[in-house]
Amino acid sequence: VVGTGYEFAHKDDYTRTYGMLKEGTVLYDDPTAFELEEFAKVLKPDLMGAGVKEKYVFHKMGVPFRQMHSWDYSGPYHGVDGFAVFARDMDIAINSPTWDLMETPWS
Repeated sequence: VVGTGYEFAHKDDYTRTYGMLKEGTVLYDDPTAFELEEFAKVLKPDLMGAGVKEKYVFHKMGVPFRQMHSWDYSGPYHGVDGFAVFARDMDIAINSPTWDLMETPWS
């Protein structure tokens, strides 16, 4: 995990989360699409998970993306049965042959 964040969080959310992160992990608060794009340029994530409004920023950058909190396409991801769905969706996002057709901006 190179970065994580919230859109609607309270101080206790950040306090709990901070204790679980490795040193150097970015913890952001309600980032804009521009800020997320800048994070991605610097941190070079292998996979991005967020909401639908962030999806297209990362697809344009050639970063595999999974929409995490809307189950219009897949999910839910909770419980033992949900983990199998989550693993399948991550595999599809990361190993899609379409990524071979794109060159990331930092290549």
